[in-house]
Amino acid sequence: MTAILFAAFFVTLAIGVPIAFGMGVATVVALAWGGTIPLSIAPHKMVNAVNSFPLVALPLFILAGALAGETSIAPRLVRFANALVGHIRGGLGHVNVAASMFFGGISGSAVADVAAIGSLMVPAMEKQGYTRTDAGAITITASVIGILIPPSIPMVLYGVTVGESIGALFLAGLVPGILVGLALMTAVFFMSKRKGWPQSERRAGAGELWASFTAAFPSLLLPVFLLGSIVSGVVTATEAGVIGVAYALFLGGVVYRDYTPGELFRILIDTAISTAIPLLVLATTSVAAWIIAIERFPAAIVGFFNQAQLGPIAVLALINVFLLIVGMLMDLVPALILFAPILLPVAKAAGMEPIQFGVLMVVNLGIGLVTPPVGNCLFVGAVIARVPVMQLVRAALPFIAVNIAVLGLVTYIPAISLWLPRLFY
Repeated sequence: MTAILFAAFFVTLAIGVPIAFGMGVATVVALAWGGTIPLSIAPHKMVNAVNSFPLVALPLFILAGALAGETSIAPRLVRFANALVGHIRGGLGHVNVAASMFFGGISGSAVADVAAIGSLMVPAMEKQGYTRTDAGAITITASVIGILIPPSIPMVLYGVTVGESIGALFLAGLVPGILVGLALMTAVFFMSKRKGWPQSERRAGAGELWASFTAAFPSLLLPVFLLGSIVSGVVTATEAGVIGVAYALFLGGVVYRDYTPGELFRILIDTAISTAIPLLVLATTSVAAWIIAIERFPAAIVGFFNQAQLGPIAVLALINVFLLIVGMLMDLVPALILFAPILLPVAKAAGMEPIQFGVLMVVNLGIGLVTPPVGNCLFVGAVIARVPVMQLVRAALPFIAVNIAVLGLVTYIPAISLWLPRLFY
């Protein structure tokens, strides 16, 4: 049935059926082809997949990010980032990356990062001498940080899918997220000399730095508070999501007064739609994952690698290559849900812990968000920068290479993603 499942799924993809529906059709075709399992098992598995208390964290974090994105949080974070690093050569490029690091700790979404930061930074960078293409390239590649620095929506989905601690996954993504940011800022620094990118402005004085920090402090406090409360065991990830929504409402409605009742209603509607899509994907993909599991497909892959006598380095390299290709062809959510249960046993056989593998998958598929032909961040960035997609891809290639280099470090140096979780779990 597994072969029929994949064949039917890729046929539906080829003819343009949305992934959630295509996966549902593929599972029904596979079950009907096998003939030994009643079709009624499909809705049963779908309901069980989304009937999960930890999964409630998903819409809550999406709502918190949406609420934050509609406030003056992003401009305040950009102002603080500018005060910190704007004086360095290629300053606004550094500001772009640093702002993504800060905003990623609030939104948990790469696409939200591109939309919020890109709309502010691309016009500002153009005024200072950057091309719109270069500004867009920095923006989309920095968005990978948004799904690594906690809270992270993909980490929630991975934790629910494979049964790992969401708090430990949040901690595991923190150092890799910072590492991606520092690596991109290094690339910006060296490219600024070659391309003649200017400094943003003079070095901010102590008073200006303090003023920008105090303006951004309530926003910066949110990810620190959420992660601290989860790691300390005071709340679960789901309960932290409730706190995040309440805090975002307090900031936007009381402190900054950015909301109107009409805007709040629109945010709730948009959040419902944004939540329904991954949940439907999770529901249909869970049936496919169950079919794959009962046919012992992951065990067969492990057996194949054992017979091939490939070492752990080669196995993990092949997993990375496979996921980079998958990320180009599928969106992050369905790819994560479908392939995590399949590839995790292979990674474990190669000596990788599940928490580290979660970070590896998120970095991998995050790179897929900025590569054609499916990358959501790529297309959003092209719209914001008003440049052709392939022109943006060419400009982003050096930064994508930097992200892939960080992926290599995450793959072969376990301490990068595991030392923080080991301190607390």
